[in-house]
Amino acid sequence: MIKAVFRKDGDDFIGFTINGHAEAAPDGEDIICAGVSSALMLTVNTITDFIKAEAEVDISPEKEGYAALTLNAPYSKDAALMIKSFHAHLEILEEEYGHINVRVKQ
Repeated sequence: MIKAVFRKDGDDFIGFTINGHAEAAPDGEDIICAGVSSALMLTVNTITDFIKAEAEVDISPEKEGYAALTLNAPYSKDAALMIKSFHAHLEILEEEYGHINVRVKQ
């Protein structure tokens, strides 16, 4: 099961932690893991490389199945919107395929 916890400050999405594996199919064939991984990297790279928002990012090979991002204050509205979009995407995957637990914390 992939656990996705998104953090909000008021109405703004300011970060997330992703942990685990979908285990819906053998390695290399799991479309749920692939979908989450692809959306995750698109989100992180857009925030850090294109929006140029200041953020703490923790993605390392030693922590397989784990990723975290937290925006630094003051929060970029564009980066917060990107995280909100990632949240919506994961909710759709959760509804369609299962194997994902998406939550929001204030």
